[in-house]
Amino acid sequence: MTSTSASESGSPPPTGPEEPGREPGQSPGGATGAATFALVAAVMALVSSWTGWGGMVLGLVALVAALVALMRVRSGRAVGRAKPVAALVVGLVAFVIGTAVEWPTLESAVTYLHASQARTLDECMRQAINEKEQHVCKSQHLDEYRARYPGRLDP
Repeated sequence: MTSTSASESGSPPPTGPEEPGREPGQSPGGATGAATFALVAAVMALVSSWTGWGGMVLGLVALVAALVALMRVRSGRAVGRAKPVAALVVGLVAFVIGTAVEWPTLESAVTYLHASQARTLDECMRQAINEKEQHVCKSQHLDEYRARYPGRLDP
């Protein structure tokens, strides 16, 4: 019986046991690295989503990392869709919660910028779209409001 060595057969020598589901020559760390990072970022985003900005920023990071991991899976450079999909869902939930927490702040900032362009109480009240904006106008022009309507309660 004769045996042929790897160099005689023309194929490269085996480098060790292959992991199931992984193509030969594919790096073991890169396949799950992006997915793991995305999942960790998504969990951190969910935990910090009650702060608003933490959930929004980390949620966006998790969404981008999950999309990168899914693109690696689709191109065949990575195996397993469960982690990236879970990271995508958790990151999206964290982003939505963070946005819901920050929405009043964002809305009042826009209202303030919109209302601060007015020069007088009358101009501000004309530009106000709803009662909340009228209340902001009264608060911003409190001295003028008190001088015009001394008998009314402060806004």
